Amino acid sequence: MTSVRFDRNHGKGAFARLGSMLNDPQFAYQVIANKLGLSKQYIAQLANELGINGRQRQRERSLRREPRIIKQFKEYPSDIRAVMNKLRRAGLRVTPYNSPQPSMPNLFHTLLKMVIVNGVLCSIQLRKGHKLRPNGRHYARFDVNDTTKRLKVALWAMRSSRGIKLYVIPLTHLRNVASIYLPVEGKYAVGNSNKPRKDWTRYEGAWHLLETSSKVAL
Repeated sequence: MTSVRFDRNHGKGAFARLGSMLNDPQFAYQVIANKLGLSKQYIAQLANELGINGRQRQRERSLRREPRIIKQFKEYPSDIRAVMNKLRRAGLRVTPYNSPQPSMPNLFHTLLKMVIVNGVLCSIQLRKGHKLRPNGRHYARFDVNDTTKRLKVALWAMRSSRGIKLYVIPLTHLRNVASIYLPVEGKYAVGNSNKPRKDWTRYEGAWHLLETSSKVAL
């Protein structure tokens, strides 16, 4: 197909308009076809003859689209909101985490138990306390799961008589740890078999670990 022949069949300057639109991925083949009064199949054939990669062109057009964010829940559950509000009251910036979808770069899903705090991606675990033995104290167990290992900071929360207790623990402090128990009230009981070598209660309200991007060690 020559420019002269194309212009003769479709009007003066038609070939130049065709080339301009084919070089701009924002114009889908159907849009070009509508503007020139041709079929989509014919436009695709012409693009192929001109050496244009249709799939690459479509990917470029997808990347230029405005991001679409899908929130798969109406609102955060009350406990998640309580955690986010507690962080905000401590003077920290808290925003939802919108996870990109690998197969669709412009599609994002708002995740329920991940948030961004001061630019740091954090996971949230909420646990209830359980009595470990008859007449024993109440402890909550938190696991270093696959989600925790992928992110930088674990936010572990539970309800006590004082409301929400929130622990800020960077992943670098959880190496070689599968799970820990935290007392619902107070400190670890002296002589308790679940008392760890490290006093994890020191991480309650450790906001400075988020303010310094987790560089401070306890």
